[in-house]
Amino acid sequence: MPDLQPTTEGRQQIEQRWRIAFESSAIGITMADLTGRYFASNSVFQNMLGYTESELCQLTFLDVTYEEDRKVNEELVRQLVEGKRRHFEIEKRYCRKDGSLVWVRNNVALVPGTVDEAPFWFAVVENITQRREEESALRYSEEKYRLVVETASDVVISMDETGAILLANPATARIFGYDPAELIGKPLTMLMPEFLRKLHEAGFKRYMATGQRHINWQGTELTGLRKNGQEFPVEVSFGELTENGHRVFTGFIRDTSERKQAEEIRKQAQKALQTMQAELARVSRLTTMGELAASIAHEVNQPLTAVNNNSNACLRLLANQNLQPDVLRQALEEIVADGTRASAIIARIRAFIKKAPVENDRLDVNEVIGEVLAMTGHGFEENRIVLKSELAQALPPVLGDRVQLQQVLLNLVMNGIEAMTAVTDRPRELCVQSRIDESGDVLVEVRDSGTGLGSEADRVFTPFFTTKANGMGMGLPISRSLIEGHGGRLWVTPNFPHGTVFSFALPVAAESSS
Repeated sequence: MPDLQPTTEGRQQIEQRWRIAFESSAIGITMADLTGRYFASNSVFQNMLGYTESELCQLTFLDVTYEEDRKVNEELVRQLVEGKRRHFEIEKRYCRKDGSLVWVRNNVALVPGTVDEAPFWFAVVENITQRREEESALRYSEEKYRLVVETASDVVISMDETGAILLANPATARIFGYDPAELIGKPLTMLMPEFLRKLHEAGFKRYMATGQRHINWQGTELTGLRKNGQEFPVEVSFGELTENGHRVFTGFIRDTSERKQAEEIRKQAQKALQTMQAELARVSRLTTMGELAASIAHEVNQPLTAVNNNSNACLRLLANQNLQPDVLRQALEEIVADGTRASAIIARIRAFIKKAPVENDRLDVNEVIGEVLAMTGHGFEENRIVLKSELAQALPPVLGDRVQLQQVLLNLVMNGIEAMTAVTDRPRELCVQSRIDESGDVLVEVRDSGTGLGSEADRVFTPFFTTKANGMGMGLPISRSLIEGHGGRLWVTPNFPHGTVFSFALPVAAESSS
């Protein structure tokens, strides 16, 4: 029988091939005696842990195994020693020399001893740190998604290509009245009123066939159906994901009942506020009319006096039988003109104080200024005030309510007149200007040479603040509100060298600005 034992030269060749494979392996390889102490390791394993081979020979596998993983590792080794296993595989963490951790997969086997060699542990070590980190990140992402879905205040629902529900979160019970388990496998149309079901089915079928959506899938307002049969408004957003060749649709359904109710309450409150503001503005106009009583009486009295004088003249001509047609015609024409003038004054006052809805018309600001100055003319004469008007010609029209703009201007002019009543050492001048400002808006300024506002300038637009002895303190706040309602601005600055400038700017009507 031939000798099958390898020759010395053959053993050397085998050992050399083994050493080459050991060192050039792409994964870590270690060998340890039965006490667990390393006696051999390749460069991959050494680099994995950051130790040199000589340093590893001073350590056991338990020395470099993370403390939390040692117990499981020791139990597997015990089973291997007792013959209960031929080998084992474990995923665990090693402690690197620098203190950091590295995840590995170990495949360990017990190599039996020979006459000349003691048995030892042989392990193949694969670095799986990146894979574990990716798995951990994936688990974290999935956990975050689960938490978002579970704790979302909106309904989260997923359905498959047939429209059957795959997932429903706990909010479904609160909003629709269904336990999530009741909906799994059921059609999404369970959550819709009857009139929407066929529309949804037809639209979904068309989308699956052509990819064309019949509605926007983001923030669409629809009607939902609760388990108890109650219909309610919802906002729906859906997205699509392809997984393993199958399309899954996940959506958020928000109950907008409270929002709709809040919007309705807000609209009613806004309407009530607008009504109150309009009424307050009207009260302010009535108060202003009271302040203008003397001026109004003067304006009406002038044409009435003229009518009376011309009428008496006609009577005298008739009594004297001096019927000169030209003289009578001229007198009668003046009577008609003065009567018309008085009627126009009364009509203007009635329009100013009447309770009427806001009307936005294209207005010539210079015309509005002229109407207001006509109403206050007697006030300038009575208070010995010089009125100057510097109105730019061909101003573009603004869009607004004539009465409201008259009210603002009247308030500013009356304030200017009152501010100058105490001035005795210099001329009393009130200047009304109109022009286009740098931003392209129509600008109106009312300048007086009165005592000025001083430190109180910042407070004049505060409701109920007034510098007048009998003022309400609402004229300027209402005026600012009216101007802002027209999309404009109202502000105050000092006049030089004396007095105050109230200014407001209004946007040009859209057609003109183009």
